Amino acid sequence: MFKGEEKGMRKKKVMALLLTGVISAGMTAGCGNQQAEAPEAAGETETAQEQTSEDAQSGEESGDGSVNLRFCWWGSDTRHEKTLEALAKYEELTGVHIEGEYSTISSYYEKLVTQLAGGTAPDIIQLDYPWITELAAQGDFFVNLEDYDIIDFGKFDMDYTKGWCSEGDKLAALPMAQNGFTLFFNRDVVKETGLSIDESTEWSWEDLIAEGEKFKAANPDKVFLHSDLHTLEKNVFKPYVLQQCGGQWINDDFTVNFTQEQLANAYAYLLELEEKNLIQPLEETMAYNGNIDQNPIWANGEAALLIRWASDYPSLINDNVQDIGCCRLPVIEGAADTGINCKPSMVLAINKDSVSVEECLKFANWMMTDEEAIKILGDCRGVPATAEARGILEENDLLNPDLKTGIEIASANAGTAQNGYHDNSEITSISTEILSRVLYKDLTPEEAAEEFMNTIQDPLATLAGN
Repeated sequence: MFKGEEKGMRKKKVMALLLTGVISAGMTAGCGNQQAEAPEAAGETETAQEQTSEDAQSGEESGDGSVNLRFCWWGSDTRHEKTLEALAKYEELTGVHIEGEYSTISSYYEKLVTQLAGGTAPDIIQLDYPWITELAAQGDFFVNLEDYDIIDFGKFDMDYTKGWCSEGDKLAALPMAQNGFTLFFNRDVVKETGLSIDESTEWSWEDLIAEGEKFKAANPDKVFLHSDLHTLEKNVFKPYVLQQCGGQWINDDFTVNFTQEQLANAYAYLLELEEKNLIQPLEETMAYNGNIDQNPIWANGEAALLIRWASDYPSLINDNVQDIGCCRLPVIEGAADTGINCKPSMVLAINKDSVSVEECLKFANWMMTDEEAIKILGDCRGVPATAEARGILEENDLLNPDLKTGIEIASANAGTAQNGYHDNSEITSISTEILSRVLYKDLTPEEAAEEFMNTIQDPLATLAGN
């Protein structure tokens, strides 16, 4: 929570941006309309029936003294079904009724901002980690979990938990599951084309191009690296920059941690991928931007490689793609950092204005540490964040082995934990728009780097409260 008049002014400015959709989960780039940017997690692109209580207050106490709470989340139908099953079990065990409010990601963040501002937000709230920082700038909405002796913190890696879920000295959330960048490969295409890659592969970005050139020479009708603008910006451009500079993308003092030259190098690399026909032409991908698994190139089994979050594994399987492996994200030679984002797939926060914060905390603790709850939920949010939960799922054959492998590879090679500004949507929108102009050859890499540096100064100043 921010204190003082200066930070109060910052809150007002960021609040205005949030409510106008400048800083949000949605993202629009300069080349056509994009799908809403979403926190990636298992099966997130699946369609789900929306369940809402638009005007409800946070929780309520019934006349008989029982407590009714509300819990909101986004995700796939599988996640909804498993979460509702867990809620039913919890009510059976405790008598506490928790109403589920679930939806797809497309409007989740904007709706949550409105609810928080109006005092109608649910009691228990699933978040993406950057939202902790963005929402803290407009108000003190979430409980400091360490103020209560209810959560069994001994079951969590607290360095990891505090690194990703804190705002200043406040522990605002708990990690629900882990996620990380990985290089997926279609094993059937690999066998068919003779591509040299397996789980032990540790390519540099230069190796990726070398293998891609050999692949395209022998298989001109297939796509080497399946991609879209969203994926290229998040999963290639940013890691490539971070591998050069190390540390944070945006520093805690709202300055950049990279140089113009490092940006230009990243743009030049992506342009090389495009010029050597190693990625699908951008205009062919725009209709599926942000929903890359739905692109017929991947869906029909015509692509070899794909860089995504490890927890996207379930959504990448279809009738034509049945056998997927994964290995480490490419890293430049002599890298200062791997640049591999290994973050919570999502986090869980408690509404400070809940009618019963303690009941919310009891449920959160049960959901993430109780053996029965762990079995019910399985890997519907990715690989659980606690070692005990992972062990329980493995013992009961409830953890997808390929998903587990992807997370383990990403975790073993994790780069610097990024603050919430890494995925700030206004800066990401700028980055994505400029990248599109590089790939369409409207800007040289050097021009793009200069424009990026100049354009982000205003949003950085706004974030800093200036």
